Amino acid sequence: MARSLWGAELEAEFEEFVAGAWPRLRHAGWLLSHDSHEAEDLAQAALARAYANWGRVTRDGAYSYVHRSLVNGYIDSVRRRRPVPVAQTGDTAVAGDEASVDDRSQLSEVLAELSPRERSIIVWRYYLDAPESEVARQLGVSVGTVKSTASRALARVRSAHIASGKD
Repeated sequence: MARSLWGAELEAEFEEFVAGAWPRLRHAGWLLSHDSHEAEDLAQAALARAYANWGRVTRDGAYSYVHRSLVNGYIDSVRRRRPVPVAQTGDTAVAGDEASVDDRSQLSEVLAELSPRERSIIVWRYYLDAPESEVARQLGVSVGTVKSTASRALARVRSAHIASGKD
């Protein structure tokens, strides 16, 4: 049995954080990637980076640290590969939220139409409920970029929604 270099208190604290954060991290990964396997990979990689730095991560900033790591991991994965259109069948939404399957499916379709940057900003701003200044800081862009990108993305979503004849 491998012994932790940390001590029981830090180890228990990290395990508690992971247990509470896992569903939300996995869902955020799915909202970004539209792939449940990639969502789990993104969440695991973000948690692995947090584990390696847990002694330096402030408990108040732990979620922000891990969310930023997750989004950065997603952005890096998009840079390494050519974007592939999201199939309408085959992948399932991550379970654990209260939204219905139809709502998740519709959300997936909406997010699939956005660029990776727009998707990242929308997920940070509206799913993770981060203020514009925090999104800007986490993504390394200006607050104006967050505002304009979110505005354009939401306008695209609205126009696609209206054009499709949905209420």
